Amino acid sequence: MRRTRDRLGHICRGYRPPRDSWEVSMKVGIYLPQVGGVASPENIKRVATAVEANGYDSLWTFDHVVLRPDQGSDYPYSEDGRFLVPAEAPFLEPLTLMTFAAAVTERVELGTAVLVAPMRAPVLHAKLMATLDHLAGGRLILGAGVGWWKEEFEALSMPFDRRGARMDEYLQVLRDLWENEIGSFEGEFYNTRGWYCRPQPPRRVPILLGGNNPRQLRRAGRFADGYLANPAMLDTLDEDWALVKSEAESHGRDSSGMQLMINRITVLAEDTIDEAAETLNEMKSRGFDQAIANLHPAADAEAVLAEFAGKHLQGLQSG
Repeated sequence: MRRTRDRLGHICRGYRPPRDSWEVSMKVGIYLPQVGGVASPENIKRVATAVEANGYDSLWTFDHVVLRPDQGSDYPYSEDGRFLVPAEAPFLEPLTLMTFAAAVTERVELGTAVLVAPMRAPVLHAKLMATLDHLAGGRLILGAGVGWWKEEFEALSMPFDRRGARMDEYLQVLRDLWENEIGSFEGEFYNTRGWYCRPQPPRRVPILLGGNNPRQLRRAGRFADGYLANPAMLDTLDEDWALVKSEAESHGRDSSGMQLMINRITVLAEDTIDEAAETLNEMKSRGFDQAIANLHPAADAEAVLAEFAGKHLQGLQSG
């Protein structure tokens, strides 16, 4: 049974009961081919157009700039601390990949899950993302995290220490340049006062934060539009989501419209269609507004996407 109280016995204000009796829907997104031999222009176009043609809601990317076999830092979401992508594998840059996908689609949203925000310069990336969103017609979703790989920060000449404080300012810089007539932010690390950054995004870009340490959860409540979980976080989801929403409310924000998403929750392949549907229906019952699935790299992507959509997608997307 799901817990409705936190570890201290306090009622979780953000608790969502199972949705069986609700008239609700859940969006379903798919990760783009981004790593290795499947990340060819032809295959990316094939997957992106099939996702859109079959009625899925969104296309997603994730983020690392450089990789090396001797990690140094442990990856926090695997049992052995190893990152799951071989260091020598081609790994496409997410914003560039999303711009390509935007050019071959018209409807699906385009998101990062997640972009490592503090290792990127916020003013430059405000410009890059606004340009992408302008070209895509207002379809960008920014999922962002603070990062874990100290050595990658160092390779990019970005400080790893105090990256949380830098991320606080990063998020404020984005909103400042995207939504104000002229830049007005002045912080410890960044200053945009007096600068124009055009074009601005056609719509308010939804920002969701990933990671479940308390500081990141509070950051999501204070600055973001929602929370992006992964499967390793399901055991503490109720408490984590409650903290995000209560932090939003403590800063005078309306938490009722905040979005709850989960990434990499299942893998679609020829022999996992029904199993994946069961997993996604469970996520819907747990209150997620959107769930993001992987395509197995060896799968016939067009056939798998069509079969899953024909059998299960409408039921997930409808109440």
